Amino acid sequence: MRTRDNIIEKYTIHFEIHDFGFLLPGLDDILRLKRIYPNFKITCFTIPLPREFYLKENAKHFKIEKYKRWAEIINSYEWMEIGMHGFSHTPMEMGVDYYKTIDMIKATENLWNEVGLKFKKICVAPFWQYSYEALNALKDKGYAVGLNRNNPIPVPKGLETFLFTWSVEEPILSAGYDVIAHAHTTSRGVRNGLAQSYNNIISVLPKEVKFDFLSNLIKKQYEENNKEKGNKEGGD
Repeated sequence: MRTRDNIIEKYTIHFEIHDFGFLLPGLDDILRLKRIYPNFKITCFTIPLPREFYLKENAKHFKIEKYKRWAEIINSYEWMEIGMHGFSHTPMEMGVDYYKTIDMIKATENLWNEVGLKFKKICVAPFWQYSYEALNALKDKGYAVGLNRNNPIPVPKGLETFLFTWSVEEPILSAGYDVIAHAHTTSRGVRNGLAQSYNNIISVLPKEVKFDFLSNLIKKQYEENNKEKGNKEGGD
Protein backbone atom coordinates (compact mmCIF):
# COMPACT_ATOMS: atom_id res chain seq x y z
CA MET A 1 0.00 0.00 0.00
CA ARG A 2 1.39 3.39 -1.03
CA THR A 3 0.98 5.35 2.17
CA ARG A 4 2.98 8.50 2.78
CA ASP A 5 5.31 6.71 5.19
CA ASN A 6 5.69 3.79 2.79
CA ILE A 7 6.70 6.10 -0.06
CA ILE A 8 9.21 7.92 2.14
CA GLU A 9 10.72 4.69 3.43
CA LYS A 10 10.84 2.52 0.31
CA TYR A 11 10.50 4.57 -2.88
CA THR A 12 13.19 6.34 -4.91
CA ILE A 13 12.14 8.82 -7.58
CA HIS A 14 14.25 9.18 -10.72
CA PHE A 15 12.82 12.38 -12.18
CA GLU A 16 13.36 13.06 -15.87
CA ILE A 17 12.16 15.98 -17.97
CA HIS A 18 12.14 16.59 -21.73
CA ASP A 19 12.73 19.72 -23.85
CA PHE A 20 15.20 21.43 -21.53
CA GLY A 21 17.83 23.70 -23.02
CA PHE A 22 19.68 26.99 -23.40
CA LEU A 23 17.22 29.89 -23.83
CA LEU A 24 14.28 27.50 -23.43
CA PRO A 25 11.64 27.67 -20.66
CA GLY A 26 11.49 25.31 -17.71
CA LEU A 27 14.37 26.12 -15.38
CA ASP A 28 12.24 28.31 -13.08
CA ASP A 29 9.71 25.50 -12.65
CA ILE A 30 12.50 23.02 -11.88
CA LEU A 31 13.95 25.37 -9.27
CA ARG A 32 10.47 25.68 -7.76
CA LEU A 33 10.38 21.91 -7.21
CA LYS A 34 13.90 21.95 -5.80
CA ARG A 35 12.72 24.39 -3.12
CA ILE A 36 9.97 21.94 -2.12
CA TYR A 37 12.08 18.77 -2.11
CA PRO A 38 15.41 18.98 -0.24
CA ASN A 39 16.58 15.66 -1.73
CA PHE A 40 15.57 16.59 -5.28
CA LYS A 41 17.55 15.30 -8.26
CA ILE A 42 16.59 15.54 -11.91
CA THR A 43 17.76 14.31 -15.31
CA CYS A 44 17.15 16.94 -18.03
CA PHE A 45 16.90 15.68 -21.59
CA THR A 46 18.31 18.67 -23.37
CA ILE A 47 18.03 20.06 -26.90
CA PRO A 48 21.52 21.22 -27.99
CA LEU A 49 20.45 23.65 -30.74
CA PRO A 50 16.65 24.17 -30.74
CA ARG A 51 15.06 24.60 -34.17
CA GLU A 52 13.54 27.92 -33.04
CA PHE A 53 17.00 29.45 -33.34
CA TYR A 54 17.27 28.65 -37.03
CA LEU A 55 14.91 31.60 -37.58
CA LYS A 56 16.71 34.85 -38.34
CA GLU A 57 14.89 36.85 -35.68
CA ASN A 58 15.89 34.31 -33.00
CA ALA A 59 19.38 33.41 -34.19
CA LYS A 60 20.83 36.69 -32.91
CA HIS A 61 20.14 35.57 -29.32
CA PHE A 62 22.00 32.27 -29.69
CA LYS A 63 25.55 33.28 -28.77
CA ILE A 64 28.26 30.82 -27.76
CA GLU A 65 29.52 33.02 -24.93
CA LYS A 66 26.01 33.20 -23.46
CA TYR A 67 25.68 29.44 -23.91
CA LYS A 68 28.94 28.99 -21.97
CA ARG A 69 27.66 31.11 -19.08
CA TRP A 70 24.42 29.11 -19.02
CA ALA A 71 26.45 25.87 -19.00
CA GLU A 72 28.43 27.12 -15.99
CA ILE A 73 25.18 27.71 -14.10
CA ILE A 74 23.77 24.29 -15.00
CA ASN A 75 27.04 22.57 -14.10
CA SER A 76 26.91 24.22 -10.68
CA TYR A 77 23.66 22.41 -9.85
CA GLU A 78 24.94 19.15 -8.38
CA TRP A 79 21.36 17.88 -8.23
CA MET A 80 20.92 18.09 -12.02
CA GLU A 81 22.28 15.94 -14.84
CA ILE A 82 22.02 16.40 -18.61
CA GLY A 83 21.06 13.87 -21.27
CA MET A 84 20.63 14.22 -25.03
CA HIS A 85 17.24 14.95 -26.62
CA GLY A 86 18.09 14.93 -30.30
CA PHE A 87 19.94 17.91 -31.77
CA SER A 88 17.25 20.39 -32.80
CA HIS A 89 14.08 18.51 -31.75
CA THR A 90 12.61 17.95 -35.20
CA PRO A 91 10.30 15.06 -36.20
CA MET A 92 12.13 11.87 -37.22
CA GLU A 93 15.45 13.45 -36.29
CA MET A 94 16.59 10.05 -35.04
CA GLY A 95 14.59 8.08 -37.57
CA VAL A 96 17.55 8.19 -39.94
CA ASP A 97 20.37 5.86 -40.96
CA TYR A 98 23.36 4.81 -38.88
CA TYR A 99 25.86 7.36 -40.15
CA LYS A 100 23.51 10.34 -39.95
CA THR A 101 22.82 9.38 -36.34
CA ILE A 102 26.56 9.15 -35.63
CA ASP A 103 26.99 12.64 -37.13
CA MET A 104 24.22 14.02 -34.92
CA ILE A 105 25.72 12.46 -31.79
CA LYS A 106 29.13 13.91 -32.67
CA ALA A 107 27.61 17.35 -33.34
CA THR A 108 25.89 17.30 -29.95
CA GLU A 109 29.00 16.18 -28.09
CA ASN A 110 31.19 18.72 -29.93
CA LEU A 111 28.82 21.60 -29.13
CA TRP A 112 28.48 20.68 -25.47
CA ASN A 113 32.21 20.14 -25.12
CA GLU A 114 32.79 23.55 -26.69
CA VAL A 115 30.53 25.32 -24.19
CA GLY A 116 31.71 23.13 -21.30
CA LEU A 117 28.36 21.52 -20.49
CA LYS A 118 28.71 18.28 -18.55
CA PHE A 119 26.46 15.47 -19.77
CA LYS A 120 25.69 11.79 -19.35
CA LYS A 121 25.48 9.30 -22.20
CA ILE A 122 21.73 8.85 -22.00
CA CYS A 123 19.34 9.79 -24.80
CA VAL A 124 15.66 10.15 -25.59
CA ALA A 125 14.78 10.87 -29.21
CA PRO A 126 12.36 13.71 -29.99
CA PHE A 127 8.82 12.28 -30.09
CA TRP A 128 10.34 8.85 -29.21
CA GLN A 129 11.07 8.31 -32.92
CA TYR A 130 14.00 5.95 -33.57
CA SER A 131 15.09 3.94 -36.55
CA TYR A 132 16.67 0.58 -35.74
CA GLU A 133 19.91 1.89 -37.28
CA ALA A 134 19.82 4.91 -34.96
CA LEU A 135 19.50 2.58 -31.97
CA ASN A 136 22.54 0.67 -33.19
CA ALA A 137 24.47 3.92 -33.53
CA LEU A 138 23.53 4.99 -30.00
CA LYS A 139 24.58 1.59 -28.66
CA ASP A 140 27.94 1.79 -30.44
CA LYS A 141 28.54 5.28 -29.00
CA GLY A 142 27.83 4.00 -25.49
CA TYR A 143 24.42 5.60 -24.89
CA ALA A 144 21.51 4.26 -22.86
CA VAL A 145 18.18 4.97 -24.55
CA GLY A 146 14.73 5.94 -23.26
CA LEU A 147 11.73 4.28 -24.89
CA ASN A 148 8.06 5.19 -24.77
CA ARG A 149 6.25 3.21 -22.07
CA ASN A 150 3.10 3.36 -24.17
CA ASN A 151 4.72 2.19 -27.42
CA PRO A 152 7.74 -0.09 -26.85
CA ILE A 153 9.77 -1.09 -29.89
CA PRO A 154 12.33 -3.82 -30.74
CA VAL A 155 15.91 -2.85 -29.88
CA PRO A 156 19.36 -4.22 -30.75
CA LYS A 157 20.85 -6.80 -28.42
CA GLY A 158 23.07 -5.21 -25.80
CA LEU A 159 21.47 -1.75 -25.90
CA GLU A 160 20.73 -0.38 -22.44
CA THR A 161 17.16 0.98 -22.30
CA PHE A 162 14.71 2.42 -19.80
CA LEU A 163 10.97 3.15 -19.70
CA PHE A 164 9.32 5.85 -17.64
CA THR A 165 6.91 4.36 -15.10
CA TRP A 166 4.99 7.40 -13.85
CA SER A 167 3.92 10.42 -15.88
CA VAL A 168 3.63 13.31 -13.45
CA GLU A 169 0.01 14.15 -14.25
CA GLU A 170 -1.11 10.67 -13.16
CA PRO A 171 -2.79 10.70 -9.73
CA ILE A 172 -1.35 7.38 -8.52
CA LEU A 173 2.32 6.48 -8.23
CA SER A 174 3.39 3.47 -10.28
CA ALA A 175 4.22 0.11 -8.77
CA GLY A 176 7.86 -0.68 -8.05
CA TYR A 177 10.16 1.09 -5.61
CA ASP A 178 12.32 2.67 -8.33
CA VAL A 179 10.01 5.15 -10.07
CA ILE A 180 11.02 6.90 -13.29
CA ALA A 181 8.95 10.09 -13.27
CA HIS A 182 8.36 11.68 -16.68
CA ALA A 183 7.63 15.36 -17.36
CA HIS A 184 8.03 18.13 -19.95
CA THR A 185 9.26 21.67 -19.47
CA THR A 186 6.10 23.10 -21.08
CA SER A 187 2.50 22.01 -21.58
CA ARG A 188 2.61 22.45 -25.36
CA GLY A 189 0.97 19.36 -26.83
CA VAL A 190 1.39 17.27 -23.66
CA ARG A 191 -0.44 16.65 -20.39
CA ASN A 192 2.61 16.38 -18.15
CA GLY A 193 4.05 19.88 -18.35
CA LEU A 194 5.85 20.65 -15.11
CA ALA A 195 3.87 23.79 -14.25
CA GLN A 196 0.49 22.26 -15.08
CA SER A 197 1.33 19.10 -13.09
CA TYR A 198 2.89 20.90 -10.12
CA ASN A 199 -0.06 20.46 -7.74
CA ASN A 200 -0.35 16.77 -8.60
CA ILE A 201 3.38 16.19 -8.05
CA ILE A 202 3.39 17.71 -4.57
CA SER A 203 0.19 15.83 -3.74
CA VAL A 204 1.61 12.43 -4.77
CA LEU A 205 5.21 12.84 -3.58
CA PRO A 206 5.90 13.57 0.11
CA LYS A 207 8.49 16.26 0.75
CA GLU A 208 10.84 13.74 2.36
CA VAL A 209 10.85 11.23 -0.52
CA LYS A 210 14.21 10.03 -1.85
CA PHE A 211 15.48 11.06 -5.29
CA ASP A 212 18.35 9.74 -7.36
CA PHE A 213 19.70 10.33 -10.85
CA LEU A 214 18.32 8.28 -13.72
CA SER A 215 21.89 7.44 -14.79
CA ASN A 216 22.47 5.74 -11.43
CA LEU A 217 19.37 3.58 -11.86
CA ILE A 218 20.42 2.60 -15.39
CA LYS A 219 23.87 1.64 -14.11
CA LYS A 220 22.36 -0.38 -11.25
CA GLN A 221 19.97 -2.23 -13.55
CA TYR A 222 22.76 -2.94 -16.05
CA GLU A 223 24.96 -4.42 -13.31
CA GLU A 224 22.08 -6.50 -11.95
CA ASN A 225 21.24 -7.80 -15.44
CA ASN A 226 24.87 -8.74 -16.05
CA LYS A 227 25.06 -10.49 -12.68
CA GLU A 228 21.87 -12.42 -13.39
CA LYS A 229 23.16 -13.37 -16.84
CA GLY A 230 26.45 -14.55 -15.32
CA ASN A 231 24.60 -16.66 -12.75
CA LYS A 232 22.53 -18.33 -15.45
CA GLU A 233 25.59 -19.06 -17.59
CA GLY A 234 27.45 -20.39 -14.54
CA GLY A 235 24.59 -22.75 -13.79
CA ASP A 236 24.56 -24.33 -17.25
